[in-house]
Amino acid sequence: MTLTINTMTDTLKDHPAFDGHETVIMAEDTDIGFKAFIAVHNTSRGQALGGCRYWSRYRNDDEAITDVLRLSRGMTYKNAVADLPLGGGKSVIIGTPGTRHPTAEMMQAVAKAVNAIYGQYVTAEDVGMSVDHMLIARGVTRHVAGLPIEIAGGHAMPDGLNPADYPHADPSPYTAYGTFQSVRAAVKHKMGRDDLTGLTVSVKGYGNVARTLCKYLADAGAVVTVSEIDDGRIAQAKEDGFAVLDKGVDIMAHKADIYAPCALGGDITPDSIDVLVSAGVKIVAGCANNQLAVIDRDSKLLTGKGILYAPDYVANAGGVIAVGMQHVWSDVPNAATFPTHDKTMMRVGNIYKTLLEIFARAETEGKTTAQVADEIARERFSVGKAGKVEVMAAAA
Repeated sequence: MTLTINTMTDTLKDHPAFDGHETVIMAEDTDIGFKAFIAVHNTSRGQALGGCRYWSRYRNDDEAITDVLRLSRGMTYKNAVADLPLGGGKSVIIGTPGTRHPTAEMMQAVAKAVNAIYGQYVTAEDVGMSVDHMLIARGVTRHVAGLPIEIAGGHAMPDGLNPADYPHADPSPYTAYGTFQSVRAAVKHKMGRDDLTGLTVSVKGYGNVARTLCKYLADAGAVVTVSEIDDGRIAQAKEDGFAVLDKGVDIMAHKADIYAPCALGGDITPDSIDVLVSAGVKIVAGCANNQLAVIDRDSKLLTGKGILYAPDYVANAGGVIAVGMQHVWSDVPNAATFPTHDKTMMRVGNIYKTLLEIFARAETEGKTTAQVADEIARERFSVGKAGKVEVMAAAA
């Protein structure tokens, strides 16, 4: 394999999605059909942490570049609002058409690209990836998070813990739990209710996170309807007992109290907001990234239409909280910061409280929830590096 690395930071400064990114590179190996982009947005709080995404539907390089720039910025804000001592970054691999997962050679190549930026960026699991893919990358670079806890950092486990105490290597259950807490918080603020019994929820997408989220919602008494384009996932949703709309039917037009976007981002637009209003939607809270096509415009439109929006990078922060806690522990291991499953779930559960604070502040100050979330994030990452062990020990 012949991997070439090209720095693109300066050439992208006029790109509409560029936001003062510190480093952007393109990595390519034509022998194996590999092309990827890595973007480091901000490292003021620590290493830039963000997943590696494999996506075969990018139509051109610019779509992938736009995605990695937006996603890496989102990770800076997500990690800051979650109060993790980490910055924000992201990587995307332009997938082979018709495929959903990278080859082992591709994972080795992206790991070499991660090494090429000298520890600025720590990668992790994202769309199209699994723990097995991350283990392949770990064979090439140590800058990988979200691994089985007994592997992460190569450190011994604290004495007295059972295997059940270990957090999952797969971050998706934590993302789902955090998103569920975001729905609960939105319902509490908007409707004054502590329960979801009888509320209708339209869920777009049925991937790993959405599937677990749907189970949380159903167990809490909500009535869930799913929309999905993948035949295998449609079959899974039906097997799990959920109503599934026919392909081509717009789930945003389906009558519901809550709309949960859990697929790709950008589907909240002026036109789709009108559709949501007609469908009776009162809350938008889901696990997708970059849900708003244009953040300032669309968050103001949602607010003006009386729809409460749970900012996406707050709602879906559960996975990165789990991965971040593990990464901090593996970097400086000690018993006080060991991220057991219970500790991790407790920390992720704080998303509920965080969102209630955001909702209240937005209402009091006459701002959108997106504006308030961004303000909180900027307040945190503009301060500078946080003490890793102290921050995580306090969270435990």
